[in-house]
Amino acid sequence: MYSQLCRYGWRPLEAVGHIAFGLALLGLGLACAGADLLGGWEQAARLLTGAG
Repeated sequence: MYSQLCRYGWRPLEAVGHIAFGLALLGLGLACAGADLLGGWEQAARLLTGAG
């Protein structure tokens, strides 16, 4: 992916930034799906805060 972005004229730092942003969005999406599977946002918050 990095080499493809550089081939199209993206600067290296810009390419790395876009890849990191895409991975962050993917992680956020997985976290949202996981919270839904765990039974909702309230239970996920309780698990994260240790009140679960």
